Amino acid sequence: MELTHVSRLSFPGGRRGTIEELRGAHVLVVWDPAAPTLVGLRGIEAWPWDPAWAVEAEYRPADAGRLLEVTRLTSPSMRDTLPAPGDFVFDLRGERHTLRAFGVGGDTLLITFTDRTSGTDTPGMGRWLILPRPKGATGMARIDFNRAVVPHHMFSAAFPCPLPPRENRLPLRIEAGERAPVFDEETAAGSATGPAV
Repeated sequence: MELTHVSRLSFPGGRRGTIEELRGAHVLVVWDPAAPTLVGLRGIEAWPWDPAWAVEAEYRPADAGRLLEVTRLTSPSMRDTLPAPGDFVFDLRGERHTLRAFGVGGDTLLITFTDRTSGTDTPGMGRWLILPRPKGATGMARIDFNRAVVPHHMFSAAFPCPLPPRENRLPLRIEAGERAPVFDEETAAGSATGPAV
């Protein structure tokens, strides 16, 4: 069987595997529903939904082939480059902000960001926004921080999640979206806020 970065595998016990490409090498990541950090997971804390945290943004495509260097949470950590096809520019709390987006396949974009809740109320490694790529050369999009999620790395160190680039460090508290996983007290899940950046 030939394995590629789009391969999906199944293993006994309900475990699932995916192939990811890192620096030209293929990595097998296995999701095990019986892992202690998942068995002990009771839920994910989130702030109450607040429409004030949803804003209109202008999507500005980057030059073709733009790459951004990021640090991935591996052991030891490693540097990697990811395609960064565009930026979102928006006004929030009276200030203009820009977030750079990574292409993660098809028409899906990933924004990794930190804010002044990172490392205290939310994971130190930041949170994610996943959204569709706007149609056309430029266009408007909706950035809804109520949809911010905690990264996969919070559930398993097997996920080599990228840390937010310097450009995506927001200088305000984003009190919206997911905050942190909540585990049973007897589960040895590590710090709920994760590594600081």
